[in-house]
Amino acid sequence: MPLTVKHKGKSLKEAILNCRELPKKDKVITIDNGAYFFDEKIQLTVLDSGLTIKGSGDTRLYGGKRIVNWQPKNNKWWSAKLPEISQGNWDFRMLIVNGKYADRARFPRKGYLLHETDFDVTWRSTYEGGFEREPTYKELTTLKFKKDDIPQTLEPENAEITVFHMWDESLVGVKSVDWKNQLVTFSNPSGWPPGAFAKHYNFDKRYIIWNTKEGLQEPGQWYLDRKNRELIYWPLADEDMSSIEIIAPVLENLFVIGKDDREVVRNVSLTDMTISATNAPLMSGAFGAKLFDGAISVRNAQDCHLNNLSVVNVGAHGIKVSGNNIKITSCTICNVGAGAIRLTGSKALIHNNHIHHVGKTFLSAIALYVGATDPNVPEEWEKGIDYTDCTITHNELHDVPYAAICAGGKNLKIQKNLIYRAMQDLYDGAGIYITFCKHALVKNNFIKDIKDAPGAGTSAYYLDEKAVNCQIIENIEINVPRPSHNHIASNNVFRNNFFIIKGKGRFTLERCEKYAFEKNVIIAEDGFEIYDINAINKLKNNIFYSGKGKLITKELDAYDVIKEYELPLDNNNINTDPLLEKFEDGIIQFAENSPARGLGIKAIDISDAGCIKT
Repeated sequence: MPLTVKHKGKSLKEAILNCRELPKKDKVITIDNGAYFFDEKIQLTVLDSGLTIKGSGDTRLYGGKRIVNWQPKNNKWWSAKLPEISQGNWDFRMLIVNGKYADRARFPRKGYLLHETDFDVTWRSTYEGGFEREPTYKELTTLKFKKDDIPQTLEPENAEITVFHMWDESLVGVKSVDWKNQLVTFSNPSGWPPGAFAKHYNFDKRYIIWNTKEGLQEPGQWYLDRKNRELIYWPLADEDMSSIEIIAPVLENLFVIGKDDREVVRNVSLTDMTISATNAPLMSGAFGAKLFDGAISVRNAQDCHLNNLSVVNVGAHGIKVSGNNIKITSCTICNVGAGAIRLTGSKALIHNNHIHHVGKTFLSAIALYVGATDPNVPEEWEKGIDYTDCTITHNELHDVPYAAICAGGKNLKIQKNLIYRAMQDLYDGAGIYITFCKHALVKNNFIKDIKDAPGAGTSAYYLDEKAVNCQIIENIEINVPRPSHNHIASNNVFRNNFFIIKGKGRFTLERCEKYAFEKNVIIAEDGFEIYDINAINKLKNNIFYSGKGKLITKELDAYDVIKEYELPLDNNNINTDPLLEKFEDGIIQFAENSPARGLGIKAIDISDAGCIKT
């Protein structure tokens, strides 16, 4: 018979051990409704192949502990001494207060500080080896700040700093502060030197200080006083400290499926439960925060299914997977310290998931990362491009500090996804970013409201290094100034897309070749630029409606503009109002006399992009 875990009955660990003796059809564990707190991860091995663990509708599993015995610290703040835990010195960078991801003390409260560190070394692109010289350890561990920006009351032991780069950031601890010479020394190296990329790409050198009493500036914030081993919280006006529930994370993983490459766990399913309160270490996470683990960690598994899960209020990735034939469906993943889903492998299906408010601690996190490779690591390139046949459909992604979807490999399908408010904090990314891929199909996606940015900027679709033979067709983009950026990519097609831009727009191709750009509709009120036009072999049957602006093309020598002139309108490319009657809700409708009809441009309906109601 299938087993049931009750709130105060049989433990989940016991049930898993008992299921190992059952026939495959009975390897089902149902967890009753209620809150369950774990002080060790739930490890599933090859002996658990075929197992299903499911909740009952309101089943909540926590990898942390309640913090109790709160005492007034002053007329605003409350404090609680941290209990001892078996994992050793307890450190964390997220907190759950009455079910919400609480705000950590932040200095300054809004905006950023600007540092004065320079690293003026030429970046040659990731494919060509990165910087002309490697940064030194000192360059990776020091930051020069402006006079009086850092209060002299700051306690280095508590402080952490987010240093912004371009496509990622580094979270570092503070070893010491030299106020006389205005230098901070980090306790762990940053991923890139502070100041890297800034001069060449002309953006501000930003940083933020976390977890200090100086940053505790309004109700709802907290910080961890490591020196005194106490947690400090400033309650909201309607919060009663005698009944408040505050949970701090302990475990990095709650579920771990599989161990290593020597065993393959198969056919494990998790469904119908909530996963919360997992931890993250202090380190720089590299591209897309890839070094962090997940609250659910699937390692070298096959044919596993994660369905109808809520992964909320966790410290690092929500779900991190390596393996093949993995399905992640109908999950809600939000308020996570890093990314929602990070999957490396082939034949994955990522379908009908609602992903939002990710990168709460590690802003370089990619919301949904599938089958891709780290473009900064040459050792991953060959392996990454061989991931194959991953499908990403009907997901809704929003409120993301960096890229919403990053994917790579062969035969990708990215279809019917709804993306908005991506690229909120970092640069050089997109709503959909694909790299080291062949034969990707990006179709019927709806992307809107991605703000412009300095440096390498932001875009709706970004085809980066070694994106070859990809098709970007029948998508809608609204209010994204750069519909697409393309870099060291070739033989790609943009067809029958609708790019509707407030203000001035641009379509950029750097070191690209053999593109086709046909039957697209571009509406840009203040003009539109294409560069480099020489990368496009087929430019025909497009509507470039520039409003009161001009249509400009720029020729490039690598990344430098060498020539600029008005876009030639031949091959049935026209600058005419396309007469759209409808587009805001994902349905394109033309007026009867629209010039689009004569150019063979097809009206599309992608109003069902995003999650499907079930």
